[in-house]
Amino acid sequence: GTLTRGEAVVTDLIPLAASADEALALAAGLEQGSEHPLAKAILNHSQAKGLALPTVEQFRAIPGRGVEGLIGGRSLRLAAPGGFADIVLPSESIAALQRAGKTVVVLAECSRPGSNTSAGETDVALALLAIADPLRMTSRAAISRLKAMGIRVVMLTGDHAATAAAIAAAAGIDDFRAGILPGDKAAAVNELKTGDAVVAMV
Repeated sequence: GTLTRGEAVVTDLIPLAASADEALALAAGLEQGSEHPLAKAILNHSQAKGLALPTVEQFRAIPGRGVEGLIGGRSLRLAAPGGFADIVLPSESIAALQRAGKTVVVLAECSRPGSNTSAGETDVALALLAIADPLRMTSRAAISRLKAMGIRVVMLTGDHAATAAAIAAAAGIDDFRAGILPGDKAAAVNELKTGDAVVAMV
């Protein structure tokens, strides 16, 4: 929401082992109650489709990575593709979406509840969801003015490198750091402060 409008929308839903409506309902069920911009996009999309949301139990948010919980006895996780070590994912489709500046999340049914680092060999990817948040109309001009003043602009984001590259290019930003978890952004700013640089963070 700093460079972008803060109005994320679901642009693509690619069913894998579930129908589009089932996957969207499950994803929205996991995200209900969350204030995260990506969660709001998924919830708004499900509402527009008129889908009833299932009840989620044992909900757990994994900061900077995703969410998981039980729906109808099924252990589900909604997370970035990197959160699923052993699931075979359509990498070409994911890469194409990311190159277009979209954030991709995977909905999967997991065999081992509570794991947030890898997936079991029986875990199944149910769908891919792509979400985009358009640039603010003023962002590129603002970045251009900062650069004209001799200010180095660096973008920090939790997004995948390909997604970050597309957004940075659209905004006119040459230097970006991708895949940074929320808790690591302060460390990234401190790193930029080494030497004689005076750093401001928006």
